Amino acid sequence: MFDPLQVGFFGLFAPTAYTGGSLLEGLEPLFAGYTFSSVGDVDRYLALVSDYARIVREFEARTRGQFERGIVMPRPELDPSIAMLTGLRSGAPAILRVEPSRLAVIGLEEAHRRIDARIIDEVIPAFDALIAYLSAPAYREAAPETVGIGQYPGGSEIYQELVRMNLTQDMTVQEVHDAGHARMRSIQAQMRALLDEVGFDGDPAAYLEAVKQNPRWRAEGEVAVAEVFKRYIDRLSPHIEKSFNFMPQAGCDVAPLPAALEGAMTFGYYNGPKKEGEPGRYLFNTKNLSQAPLMNVAAINYHELVPGHHLHLASQRENKDLHPIRKTAFFNAFNEGWAEYAATLAGEMGMYAEPEERFGRLVMDAFLTCRLVVDTGMNAMGWSLEEARDYMRENAFMPEAVIASESLRYSCDNPAQALAYKLGDTYLLELRETMKTALGDRFHVKDFHDAVLKPGALPLPLVKANVEAATARILATTGRSPVRR
Repeated sequence: MFDPLQVGFFGLFAPTAYTGGSLLEGLEPLFAGYTFSSVGDVDRYLALVSDYARIVREFEARTRGQFERGIVMPRPELDPSIAMLTGLRSGAPAILRVEPSRLAVIGLEEAHRRIDARIIDEVIPAFDALIAYLSAPAYREAAPETVGIGQYPGGSEIYQELVRMNLTQDMTVQEVHDAGHARMRSIQAQMRALLDEVGFDGDPAAYLEAVKQNPRWRAEGEVAVAEVFKRYIDRLSPHIEKSFNFMPQAGCDVAPLPAALEGAMTFGYYNGPKKEGEPGRYLFNTKNLSQAPLMNVAAINYHELVPGHHLHLASQRENKDLHPIRKTAFFNAFNEGWAEYAATLAGEMGMYAEPEERFGRLVMDAFLTCRLVVDTGMNAMGWSLEEARDYMRENAFMPEAVIASESLRYSCDNPAQALAYKLGDTYLLELRETMKTALGDRFHVKDFHDAVLKPGALPLPLVKANVEAATARILATTGRSPVRR
């Protein structure tokens, strides 16, 4: 396993969407925002272009080293990875190339030819070599049909450690798996109750099909899909101060996911501000969302932006009371647990105003809960890829393209990463309930959010300690003793 983003986001193979793909796409602002103010800046930019090529060559070197040790990317992941790399290769010149107008300030308009030559001589050949290596018969023939980290030397032990790291809790694989089944039963009961409430006689799959046929819940193309997200951003805005004492200065927005990643990512990802004055953006998969009913966009929006990832990550980076290291701290259980807690909170604030939106939230809940079952199943319990996909078809209500890409993500890309979402939010919701019980009429959700967010991302046991300390401080102001558990 390796951590290309150096945030605790461990991946199994470099040439996959959530490892190498995320790393290379994340570099685009570095090149787009580069300022040329001296002759030396041209040489430094050329060195950055060479570094970009070096990263791709290191992907190949790592892949070769794994191959020599009998660690080969599963065959179902090969073609999606090759397609992603081909897309990144095609898009690299547009990211790295410098228009003469950017160089005019130092009178070196012709320097763009040197930069173009560096791209042609180093970057494109690096991609070509990696694509050729993965496409070669020797690699493809050695690629296993089976998936999951458990099939590799030491994989089972590493997976258990990844579970502990991603959850910051001591849970066994079996406990996680069982928790997924229990959560799924609860979600199914909630879905049935919602359908009974609206007078729908069919099952959840039939209700979803009915929503699919309603043009009100469809949008086509990046502009139309972006408008759906913005509708939910605007809906929340007048209400957010009721639950939070602070908000980040950086605004938030949405934008389409780069085309090279559309085939390998399900919905998209949050891309935080890289410099002061820049908004955080959710990059959405136009292709996938244009093919599906959008009753779940509200839940995605509140997970990814405000009160989810954007509120947490942007405010953490702006927090002057935190050490610079703490400003960029990343703990998967906290980050994804908070984002899912935020999506639940949005429902409590009335943001899922219509039955279809409430159903969409339950669909997202079911989709994320599936991960607890199929991630552990494929990586530790011998489940095949098709077994996992059948479980998702039965319980996740997602399009086939989503099921295909997500099941590969769990088994071939980031084993155990996806476990953090639903176990992290459960932990935070239980903490909030404990604080509410202890404080009674002194409880305010703003105090809970301060205790969780102001220290920045932390392992969940430390979040618990901070919430308990905040509870004790509030109780001390009234002369009451903390509730003992």
